[in-house]
Amino acid sequence: MALTASKVIAHHDPISVSRSVVDVRARFPVACIECPAARIGCFEEAVGAGTSPCRFVKGTLSARAPVPTSWANDYALVLVRRGVMVRTRAPHDGPSVAIDCVGPGAVLPLAPNAIEIGYAATEVLVCLYPRVGLDETLAREPRTALDLILALAGALERVELLAEARGQRSADSRVARVLAVLADRLTPPERRDKLPLGLQQRDLARLAGVRHESFCRTLGKLERAGIVRRLPEGLHIDRHDQLAAFKG
Repeated sequence: MALTASKVIAHHDPISVSRSVVDVRARFPVACIECPAARIGCFEEAVGAGTSPCRFVKGTLSARAPVPTSWANDYALVLVRRGVMVRTRAPHDGPSVAIDCVGPGAVLPLAPNAIEIGYAATEVLVCLYPRVGLDETLAREPRTALDLILALAGALERVELLAEARGQRSADSRVARVLAVLADRLTPPERRDKLPLGLQQRDLARLAGVRHESFCRTLGKLERAGIVRRLPEGLHIDRHDQLAAFKG
């Protein structure tokens, strides 16, 4: 698939959830297995509960591909099903900056007419909520309206935590706090002990607002302190509390 290519696929016949799936998914009898909405216990009325069709639309992006600007016009939000996406913002007076990072189960809001949205750090599979008819849906479905508010509140909190981490005085503190936030917030509601391999060091440096060389130096310090390990399958965090408090 070309770098800029994206693919959007309408949901096919929903798959019944097996009995082995956790209880929160059992409430979604016709949702897809691995449904991100079922995973975080929200959007029950939108993902095909009972006999209603799912309103979400599947989309895919290849690794390193930018998020198409058309998505912002056609869809209100993205629920990540597999993979990792980085949200960016393009200031008028400088290069774009990374402001958010979302993994499976996380929500990425889409503002209409956005010039730049972000990119897929890894190959991703997402579920997109159509913008058309959203106002009418929220007016007649209070539960969906509440789910949307909670999802957006979670996204805002994640962005605020990342912004606070980037505001630390030293590069060491910035890197450590950003890694700690990602471990806690990348894949809600679980804390991750391992950041995915596809999330490259350059991605993490960009999120921390430091140069790649500075990120590598801090990562070396964290390894020597026994707080993190670089493994073939990704960055493993051994001591979460010490990571958040690390100052170099």
